[in-house]
Amino acid sequence: MNKPLLKTITLLLFTPMLFSCSKKNLVEEKPKENVVEPEPEKKVSRVDRLADSLFYYAQDIYFWNDQLPTYEVFNPRQFSKGSVEFNSLNKVLFNITRYGTNPATGKPYEYNEIDNNDTKYSYIDKESYNGSKSFIKKNELSNLDLEGNGDDLGLKIGLYGVEQNYKILVQLTYPGSPAAISGLQRGDIITEINGVKYGTNFNHEVPSLSNALFESQSAIIKGKKSSGTPFELTLNKIKYQTKSVIKDSIYLDKTKKVGYFVFNSFSKLSHTQADLTATFNKFQHAGITDLIIDLRYNGGGYINTAEFLANKIAPNSLNGKVMFTENFNSTMQNNKTKYLKNLSIETTNSKGEKVKVRYTDLDYSISGNTFKFNPTGNLNINTLVFIVTENTASASELLINIFKPHLTVKIVGAKTYGKPIGFFPLTIGGYDVYFSMFESRNASNESDYYNGISVNKSSNDDAYYPFGNLNEQSFKAAYDYIVTGNFSNSTSMLSGKASGSNQLHKLKVLSPPQFKGMIENRIKSH
Repeated sequence: MNKPLLKTITLLLFTPMLFSCSKKNLVEEKPKENVVEPEPEKKVSRVDRLADSLFYYAQDIYFWNDQLPTYEVFNPRQFSKGSVEFNSLNKVLFNITRYGTNPATGKPYEYNEIDNNDTKYSYIDKESYNGSKSFIKKNELSNLDLEGNGDDLGLKIGLYGVEQNYKILVQLTYPGSPAAISGLQRGDIITEINGVKYGTNFNHEVPSLSNALFESQSAIIKGKKSSGTPFELTLNKIKYQTKSVIKDSIYLDKTKKVGYFVFNSFSKLSHTQADLTATFNKFQHAGITDLIIDLRYNGGGYINTAEFLANKIAPNSLNGKVMFTENFNSTMQNNKTKYLKNLSIETTNSKGEKVKVRYTDLDYSISGNTFKFNPTGNLNINTLVFIVTENTASASELLINIFKPHLTVKIVGAKTYGKPIGFFPLTIGGYDVYFSMFESRNASNESDYYNGISVNKSSNDDAYYPFGNLNEQSFKAAYDYIVTGNFSNSTSMLSGKASGSNQLHKLKVLSPPQFKGMIENRIKSH
């Protein structure tokens, strides 16, 4: 698997030169034994130089750089005292991200509600330094990358119920994975793994459950199909390539033709373009009038893939209109950076030759980073409905925000993750550092969804039913709105398949670590 961005960035580490001066004695020298020689200049360690570099580059490119203190006040080397270099650098990065306060919350924009000791957006890719190619955040190796390559059992599960009585529901199996090949499907219930029964002690069982499904090389799984039929199967971890479009279908109403597809990841365009093209060719042939896009597990990915998809959705009437803009800090926009000149990116010129371009030679102005519609889908969509959850992030949110000023857009599910920030990596000392760099805004200059995009209709992720089933709560709400123009009065109760109290209470979603981000290639064409 290739890195999620061009692995072509080089860095000359910036470290202030340390000068030591000795004043030449112009008078008669004293006897040597009476001379007090100055102590030799202390050598600056690699980790201290890296800590300095993180802060200096943040002064240039961090989106909230205007709120950073001086070097002396911040003192990056105070965070680089640990024995593990990567951990020290993470401390520096974390403390950089404590600056930039969201006035709506009084907390940093990068405050992570799930883990207060982690960042919400920025991160350092350790594995680029170690040579591994598949990395998400910290020490969580991703088993599914942004080129569709998987290296796991291939499923996502949700735990539903209460702590002492919960069910393990398969929410998704990735096409081509061991789970999908074995016949596991959304709605199947897992009761036992490797001889251990689960479902009665949530807090105690979750670590073991997660390890058995997402860190083991194989698993013997027992349970029952959504039909009620018992099953037992053995899954063995393999390498596979999956699809970004998990499902697509068309629904015919009296006056509506509704397209629907489940989009799992904004993976590299070269990987997902064929899938998206096939789906939209199907929609175009059917002449769909309305569209439901299921992004409930989509954590984002490449911006150019979002742009490609937006142009498939957009009607011809949007041709030439603003899709979105990327907004860098004023230092970047006005070319006032001090240290970015040390960075260059390798690209190919018109002659096919490899050349290096300095980052300071690129355009960071708003006008130079404005994307406009160029419709390619030949559709005329009346209503666009998105199905989302708290796992819907970044490029997924960008796609939603893009269409708000232009089409009738409705959102079903639960408030999204909240990430209007994008980045590209800076390579510092062998690490790829992803600072929050730019804010994406739609044609109405809207970007204020740091705390997530709110929904028009709350609904639960009802994993008892397949994607696109009219009994599934979120899909039914989306479909009902398109057909009737109103959301149904359905409550947040699970359908009759739920046992006991009939309530759907999602305790946790478990899956291999998945990327949440919005990545761009800095050298691009419009």
